[in-house]
Amino acid sequence: MSDDASYTSFLEKANASPQSQSQGKTHEQASSTSERRTQFDPSTSTASESALPASLRSLPDTTYTSDTDSPFEPVVFDYADSALPTAQQFQKCLQHKTHGAASSGSVEELSTSEFDPRGEYKDIIVRVEQAGKSSKVRVFRVEVGATRVEYYIITVGDRMLVGVVTKAVES
Repeated sequence: MSDDASYTSFLEKANASPQSQSQGKTHEQASSTSERRTQFDPSTSTASESALPASLRSLPDTTYTSDTDSPFEPVVFDYADSALPTAQQFQKCLQHKTHGAASSGSVEELSTSEFDPRGEYKDIIVRVEQAGKSSKVRVFRVEVGATRVEYYIITVGDRMLVGVVTKAVES
């Protein structure tokens, strides 16, 4: 960077919102690393905004702290059972949502205290609890790549799983 204008331009690009940088691009086109982006994109859900429970329609500006500092985004899965899924059942839901594509990693169930040991995301967890038929939630950690994971906090709604997803980089 040879001059102040170049350096200022670099800083503006680095500090710009990731959403404004990727406007007009699909999730698969947007690339922030050399790793392949996730196939579990909640923004491609066929469920409409009206299918979301009120508690998930406008989430607080809370981000999951990792190298990505990703926001929590609502997600909906078709699901006919009235009990929360196991890790294997949830993996099948993910595969069904991605039209049979195999997940690139394992699905692991976590307790809410394992996911949120300091209580930073209590408001998000409470909103997911409010979205379901019961106040029970499950947290799933889905490996997407060597260092990329997604955390799903879900509950059972009316013939669907509802909740939130956030992305993280763990090294």
